[in-house]
Amino acid sequence: MSKQFDAIFLDRDGTISHDPYGYINSLSDYHFFDYAFEALEVFSKYTDKFIIVTNQSGLASGKIDIENLEEINSFIYKEFEKRNLPLKKIYFSENYDEGYDSMRKPGIGMFVKAKEDFNINLSKSLMIGDSIVDMQVGDRLDMKTIFLLTGMGKDYLDEVKSTCQADLISNNLLEAAKELLSI
Repeated sequence: MSKQFDAIFLDRDGTISHDPYGYINSLSDYHFFDYAFEALEVFSKYTDKFIIVTNQSGLASGKIDIENLEEINSFIYKEFEKRNLPLKKIYFSENYDEGYDSMRKPGIGMFVKAKEDFNINLSKSLMIGDSIVDMQVGDRLDMKTIFLLTGMGKDYLDEVKSTCQADLISNNLLEAAKELLSI
């Protein structure tokens, strides 16, 4: 059976995990939302590729150490693997470069890389996130988008509603999973 989405791109902080201080520099501060894996199980029925795309500008500013980020990434891979969830790769942007093609969202760099690495049809993919930049990059690449009110979502809601084409606005990842058929 062909999957509804070629890939589902997920923001990290505020989407699948708590975002308590904006910069997470320790595995002990990294916590998935309680419902994250229940939601991802549902989403996995619609794709065979999850890709995490996360702006981690704290690397450039010294608020995050690359070793700590790699430890968190390794933990994320293991947790997905334990549950047989098809996480293909975690891409991260480590700087504040704001160009259209830059790695930092809403730049399209991480998505172009994923497309090349995994032969992904971006216009048949879905972007899920809690920030306006997640919706902007989704719009730029003609992807379906789901905007979440977790993390930074409530702060961006008005701006997202007025400037982006979000296909679904949801309270959290689990509600989004349950409402997915509506988009």
